[in-house]
Amino acid sequence: MLLQSRNLLPHLTVRDNIRLAQHAVRGRPAVRAGTLLEQVGLGRRSGALPRQLSGGELARAGLAVALANSPAVLLADEPTGELDGVTEELVLRMLRDRAADGCAVLIVTHSAEAVRGADRVITLDDGRAHEGREGSARAKESSHVLR
Repeated sequence: MLLQSRNLLPHLTVRDNIRLAQHAVRGRPAVRAGTLLEQVGLGRRSGALPRQLSGGELARAGLAVALANSPAVLLADEPTGELDGVTEELVLRMLRDRAADGCAVLIVTHSAEAVRGADRVITLDDGRAHEGREGSARAKESSHVLR
């Protein structure tokens, strides 16, 4: 699960947050922490504490933690909300790649770019779900599925 915030333990480095997630679930890493950090563009920040990271770096570090165990299902709450356009593209490409590898990816977002890349769009409007890319003009959030 990738939360909008609070994906990292504040007293651990980014690398140690990934290792902890891997140890807690598998006991041994499926993917090296350094490899994940390079993929999200944080290879040089692996020793940083969460309080030393920008909002965009925190979002990417949280993504690395969420992907640490190569999940079959990834639930992502606003994974690109804190990112600039270039970094948003990188994160969405990573999520698309995971989906292509068989991971079911569900994104809750306000990002038009994420909607464009989704295979399926479900828009929520006053608690009612509407299928399709158009949705209601009053829609607050959308859930996007990448397959």
